[in-house]
Amino acid sequence: MVCPRCGSNNVDVQIVQDSAVTRTKKTGCLWGIGRLFLIICTCGLWLLIGKRKSKSTTTYSNHKVAVCKTCGNSWDI
Repeated sequence: MVCPRCGSNNVDVQIVQDSAVTRTKKTGCLWGIGRLFLIICTCGLWLLIGKRKSKSTTTYSNHKVAVCKTCGNSWDI
């Protein structure tokens, strides 16, 4: 690979992270109704049990960048 600015062959290719998006999936309506029912039936003892944690997924987007080690020029591949 050749640098478009200086013509050097001393080029390094790197992967750069653009962004990260986190999505969370909350508990449903039936879970809340069931939890309320158990709280009423056990006279509040069910409150000692912690709430259910929501699940989250993270997606990353990346792209490749070439960097010339001689002149410092960088460009997308």
